[in-house]
This record gives sequence, C-alpha cells and structure tokens, in this order.
Amino acid sequence: MKKSFASITLLVLLLAGCSSQPALTVDSQPSWILNPNQGGKTGAIGVASRTYDQKISTQRKLAITRALNELTLQRGVKVSLTITKKEKVSNDRASLHINEKSNYSASSTVMAHIQSVWQDKMSNDIYIWMVLD
Repeated sequence: MKKSFASITLLVLLLAGCSSQPALTVDSQPSWILNPNQGGKTGAIGVASRTYDQKISTQRKLAITRALNELTLQRGVKVSLTITKKEKVSNDRASLHINEKSNYSASSTVMAHIQSVWQDKMSNDIYIWMVLD
C-alpha cells in the first residue's frame, strides 16, 4: 500500500513538473520614460495608443506631435491643439473623420530630434523621446 502511494505521488510530481509553462517575460520600460531630461539635455516624451485607422505611422506621428507640444511648453511657446471628431452612421455603415490642427506662436524656433522610440508590447503604446538640439 505504501509502495503504490509513493509511486502515485512520485508520478504526480513528475507530471506536474513537466507540464509547467515558462514564465512570461515583461519588456521593461526604458529609464527615459520617467526621466526625459538626462545627460544635461532637455527632453520630452510623447505617448500614443492605437489610433482610429490602426496604422503604426499615424500612431507614431501622434506621439511625435505630443512630444513636440511638451517641448514647446517647456520652452514657453504658446501651443494650440484642436482635434475635431465627426462620426456618421447610415445604413449600418460607420465612418469616422478626425482633423487635427496645431498652431505654435513663438519668437524663437524649437529644434529637436528623436532620441529613442519604445513600444510597450502589452498595451501597444508607442513612446517617443525627443531631445532639444
């Protein structure tokens, strides 16, 4: 009786050990996301989730616009951003139109470049780190 119980226990432990799945790895955030001002440079982060058209290029442009807006605000530039969203449904067909307009007024020009880009694999958000030249 003891031998059969020990054999069954050993078999269960062996099967449980073989059926384990590998641990999920989480892509860790870069340090610049929480601290964009690194190395004596002024920086800003632009973040964008998936956009209405599901194109990465549109998502990237939105993140760049948001990073530029943040940089201009840090430099004392007046920024005006207008987003108009129109949705129309007729005969079970939907259409969505989004217009985005940005206006900047400043006495100086803001020159910046993209320092780094990172995509969160869990949320598909794109993070763009822009640094002043």
